[in-house]
Amino acid sequence: MTLKIVLAGFNGTWRKEAGHILSMRLGREFFDIEQMIEEKENDRIAHISQIKGAIYVRDLESSIIKRISVFEHSVISVGPDVIADQKNRLFLKSNGIIIWFTAEPSVILLRLHPGKEGKALLKKQNAISHIRQILKEHDYSCFADKVLDTSFLTPEETADQVQQMLASF
Repeated sequence: MTLKIVLAGFNGTWRKEAGHILSMRLGREFFDIEQMIEEKENDRIAHISQIKGAIYVRDLESSIIKRISVFEHSVISVGPDVIADQKNRLFLKSNGIIIWFTAEPSVILLRLHPGKEGKALLKKQNAISHIRQILKEHDYSCFADKVLDTSFLTPEETADQVQQMLASF
């Protein structure tokens, strides 16, 4: 299979972790767009967006997508905003499959804040409500070829599920 595999969704849905596993299993190059931006800018995405603006980050994402979308034998991890942009979607869908990762808000919260901090945040209804609202406002699953709920999966099981999905393409 020469389709590029695009794993899209929010942090805490295993897209990056499953992407690493899949790239190793399938012998493909792995591109994590957020990591590529952070390495280029030598800073965290949130801070870059805060200092230079969201438009600057979106432009960086688009230039990276345009450059790497020619690699058909790859696994690419992208956040929701990358899929929201129509030009990015066209580049990624060109000889590629997009799989949208999702998970329950409480699961995302625990994955992003493991340990005591996450358990304390779980008790705060506003944290769950905030994640639920973000998931709702930025749900771009309609642009995906497949959707995968990773709430009850490990990264390895998530990669297994993606491989099973790929068998139908």
